Amino acid sequence: MVTRPAFRVHVSLLSVVCALGVVLGGPAGPASGGSTSDKKRSVDAEVAELRGQLEGAADDLVEAVVRLRRLQIDLAEARAVLSAAAESRATAVRKDEEMAGRLAFAEAQVTKTERDIAAQRDAEDRTRTALGRIARETYVGNDLSGLSIALQATTPEQFTERMTAAGAALRAQGGAMSRLAVVQAELRARRSKLDALRGQLSELKEASASVVAERTAAERTAAEAERRVSQLVTAEAGQVGTIRSKMAAERKRLATLEKEQAELKALLSGRAKTARQSAVRRRHSGAWMPPRSGGYLSYPVSGPATSGFGMRYHPILHYSRLHTGMDFGIACGTPVRAGADGDVVSSGRAGGYGNRVVIDHGVVGGGDLATTYNHLSSIVVSRGRVSRGQVIAYSGTTGLSTGCHLHFETLLDGRYVNPVSYL
Repeated sequence: MVTRPAFRVHVSLLSVVCALGVVLGGPAGPASGGSTSDKKRSVDAEVAELRGQLEGAADDLVEAVVRLRRLQIDLAEARAVLSAAAESRATAVRKDEEMAGRLAFAEAQVTKTERDIAAQRDAEDRTRTALGRIARETYVGNDLSGLSIALQATTPEQFTERMTAAGAALRAQGGAMSRLAVVQAELRARRSKLDALRGQLSELKEASASVVAERTAAERTAAEAERRVSQLVTAEAGQVGTIRSKMAAERKRLATLEKEQAELKALLSGRAKTARQSAVRRRHSGAWMPPRSGGYLSYPVSGPATSGFGMRYHPILHYSRLHTGMDFGIACGTPVRAGADGDVVSSGRAGGYGNRVVIDHGVVGGGDLATTYNHLSSIVVSRGRVSRGQVIAYSGTTGLSTGCHLHFETLLDGRYVNPVSYL
């Protein structure tokens, strides 16, 4: 966790709003694959990291930024869902259109086959009519059969003519009967084809109903995804507006923190000057031995260091700032001990530092060394001399802090230095 007081603002806080679209709007959030629990852990881890990066900002601004980030993660997820839904909808539409074309073609084939069958029936009827007429003319006309016609001939020539006419009639009858057989065969084939086409058409209609249902469901899903995206976009815009509205208050708060930092540095710088003069006098008298710096301080708490000293890049304001000490991840109420013998020069509420104790340890390694203990839940000492390892307070999360921890600082002649050099 990172405390906010010791840094100088190099850009306008209004750049938060400008930066939001780049810093927070850039990543798409957790991958869309994986289980819901995995996604939740991923989002929670990202939000926890963001809170750590924003340590020291006003609580309401931190919450606004965190809410914005959650909205943007949700929006990225919703857009992924929308993209998949749109693709599914397009696929369903294509299938529906393809099925409609196949269905129309099948219906056209059925209609054509029905027309062909009707035409074949007409041809069959005509052929039967012609066959009947021929039969009547050949066997019934003049009440004579073909044999009677031949036997009643009075001359050979007449017999030949009558037999020729009878043969022509018989051939005409045979041709008509052959055509009738062909027509009937074609009619049977077309009826079989029609039955097959009607079966295919029935199957296509069932498949078409399924495709239509699929398309309807896909369009409904896509519409819901579009509404979700629209809602999140609106919420995102509203949250950006909320953050923008907090910029003036944040600017004022930062000015106050800088003032607190300047006051602490001035106080310790004055004490450092006095301490160095006293050290010079003692050195000249031969009664002074400068202690070494490394390992001079004891650890103020028993717990892991979660954040070290150094420059940090602010993810919203887009500038680097100094993290002025070390953070120890410990529970609230953990005893906090003095790092070395020294004088309590400040004890009590200190703005963004929360409850704070400042101890001056005198000249160490050529400069006046002081330590600060911040975000305390309660303070045991107020003024006077303290000893190394003495309980001076209990850890907490007061001031500008997003969780229980101890923010521990070292200052040499009023300048922030890395505590590791003295531990």
